[in-house]
Amino acid sequence: MDRLLGSIIDDYTLFKFIQALIIILSLFTVYLGIQIALTWKFLQKEALNADEIISQKGSFIRSSIFIIVTGFFMLSHELFEGLDDFAPDSTTYELFELIAFSGLVLFLFEWYKILTQLKKKYHGEFNHFGINKPPI
Repeated sequence: MDRLLGSIIDDYTLFKFIQALIIILSLFTVYLGIQIALTWKFLQKEALNADEIISQKGSFIRSSIFIIVTGFFMLSHELFEGLDDFAPDSTTYELFELIAFSGLVLFLFEWYKILTQLKKKYHGEFNHFGINKPPI
């Protein structure tokens, strides 16, 4: 990374900054994972239609892009580790991890948005015991 950002910031500072961002993203991933698990647990699955979840085309495309970005940068990270002669420095590895982890967080956030929309949609039709509410 010296050739790219050498005049602006040194590698050690950039390395520590990227590590701090990865730690923040990992905490956010844990939070999103817990929120998704709890939302899925308390969602009325009997009222859901599988086509509703999958039919959101824009959300499906965004999720696919996030997974492709995650996979590409995880794969490139592992591929560059195998190259001994042309191996980049540790800051570049951390940057690949940050980009891959960002794709994973964005994927989880997209699923969190989908599940919260479904929860809001069906929350009014059922009470806490899963019994239909009479119309007012």
